[in-house]
Amino acid sequence: MTARRARADAVGGVLLLLLAAVAGLAGRALPFGAPGQPGAGFFPRALTLLLAALALALLIRGLARPAPDFTEPWRDPGARRRLLLMTGALVGYVAAVGTLGYLVTTAALFVVMVRGVGGRGWTHTLVVAAACSAGSWYLFGRLLRVTLPAGALLP
Repeated sequence: MTARRARADAVGGVLLLLLAAVAGLAGRALPFGAPGQPGAGFFPRALTLLLAALALALLIRGLARPAPDFTEPWRDPGARRRLLLMTGALVGYVAAVGTLGYLVTTAALFVVMVRGVGGRGWTHTLVVAAACSAGSWYLFGRLLRVTLPAGALLP
């Protein structure tokens, strides 16, 4: 971790703490509600507390130790290849999901992530891709009733 990165983490932590303070002050006029019936101020206060906790963690990390050198992975050609592969896969996913449908394109995206980026074997890759794409389709499409692109092949 470089000193510059550590300073950026510390400065970012302070700025996010200030943002949490401003959000807390802005949201204090909203009614909090009761435990069984939260009011309009419950969710903003919960998010403000989460933001403050994460900002404090970032500040402490920035002050406690120097940041890692983020330029080192770029020296590794394999890391660049994985980044470009994942970026291309996400662009391809967005382009193809309307035509091929959610299930097929999500399975293909998981194949690229697990095999191409993660370097796992084909058996593991296909099991993860099938389970994750079918599971997310069932969760969003069936249980939460989110309209997913049907495509020409499958749902």
